[in-house]
Amino acid sequence: MLVPAEELQTRTAALQGRLRERGIDAALVVEAADLVYLTGTVQNAHLIVPATGEPLLLVRRDVDRARAESRLRSIEPLTSLRGLPDAVRRAAGHVRRLGLELDVLPAAAYLRYGRMWPDVELVDVSAALLDVRSRKSDWEVARIRAACGQVMAAHRTAREALRPELTDLDLQILLEERLRRLGHQGPMRFRGLNGEMFFGAVMTGPDAALPAYSETPLGGPGPSPAVGRGAKGSAHKVGMAMVVDLCGARDGYLSDATRTLFSERLDPPLDHALQVCELILTELEALLVPGVPASTLYTRGLELAQEAGFGDAWMGHGPGRVRFVGHGVGLEINEAPVLAVGNDAPLMAGNVVAVEPKLVFPGLGAVGRENTYLVRAAGGPETLTIDV
Repeated sequence: MLVPAEELQTRTAALQGRLRERGIDAALVVEAADLVYLTGTVQNAHLIVPATGEPLLLVRRDVDRARAESRLRSIEPLTSLRGLPDAVRRAAGHVRRLGLELDVLPAAAYLRYGRMWPDVELVDVSAALLDVRSRKSDWEVARIRAACGQVMAAHRTAREALRPELTDLDLQILLEERLRRLGHQGPMRFRGLNGEMFFGAVMTGPDAALPAYSETPLGGPGPSPAVGRGAKGSAHKVGMAMVVDLCGARDGYLSDATRTLFSERLDPPLDHALQVCELILTELEALLVPGVPASTLYTRGLELAQEAGFGDAWMGHGPGRVRFVGHGVGLEINEAPVLAVGNDAPLMAGNVVAVEPKLVFPGLGAVGRENTYLVRAAGGPETLTIDV
């Protein structure tokens, strides 16, 4: 589905406001998710967003497809990067400060741009972009709702399929097929160096407590050390926890939800720990209102875990512990706001966040529950991932 022209205009205007606030004359956007957000298409391209005026999309591959997929008015071919300085002058006039996505831009590209504009100050525009993207429009929320519908239908399939001796890998394969048949787009985006994203992870028993290289509370061994996360083919047993952490995806927009399943019963302390996770999630839901500092949710979750005697298991174990309890969800799975230690920025209406209290027990397993929520101006948050 094409992004409406009005959507793109609203997004561009919001970014331009941030540029003017920061004294940035123009932004040069090249990262895929940012390009999709501002143009409605993903191409090998450079988008010039002046602080005032019309944006200009310069496309190396494929300009005809870009013109068919984007509602931007100004789309031109870019046959050589040597044409960038002239294009920036045409779109933005005399530029003294040029914004780049320095959180993800390769060093080689940054150095090349520095040679192109030796007298221009190159500054970071990432925070401005991510701030604008963190407040979802009704159009975006509709796509996220569809992705939430996918993931909750898959969780229902997981509940129905789980049985002793079923391997985590077999369940993962079943759920991937289910998600694709529900319209899941397949590839997903995770911002940052070495960012890799999949349908999610299914892990059973002690495997779920094995930390991964990624900044996530759960890891799993994966099929080999070359992958290092997710299912490896371990059989589920009575008393074990099967953690099913899945992401939906529709029209580029994602959802995130975790459920902990078991056959017949859960061994202690996993049973009690799962009840604690569910209680923590209920309390954190009440904090998802505009004006609450994002860090408050992590701090309160930790307090509740400590009161229940699970402080050492909160959001990981030992060096594998993470210092957040949730994250924004949109075109990427790790968007702003991050519900983390040190992030005291207030929540805002329009934020879509996944909240995921999890407890990890080395040698035994892990439990947790995660939902995706819409922060609303009034009436409390809306839960977008509802069990079906």
